[in-house]
Amino acid sequence: MADKNFLDRVKGGSGTKTFLQLVVVSIIVGAIFTVLGISPRDFWRGIFDNVQRLVAMLGENVGEVALTLFTYLIIGAAVVVPIWLITRLISRK
Repeated sequence: MADKNFLDRVKGGSGTKTFLQLVVVSIIVGAIFTVLGISPRDFWRGIFDNVQRLVAMLGENVGEVALTLFTYLIIGAAVVVPIWLITRLISRK
């Protein structure tokens, strides 16, 4: 299937294959973070701090709007992505 559309590429292959890939990548990333002494909290805090600094450079009003939209995105993704992942893993296509 060389003509996969974007959504099919994002969803990936079978649920089992996707799950195994996520497990392997999670182990690798966890090992790298442990060796470097980085916690997930440190990682995400650094990302958010950098985004906040970037938004602050854009200007106060624009920055507030962008930060609000980014906050909504993160909050929504924290709910939507796990639900999508669970439904993807249990679907039988």
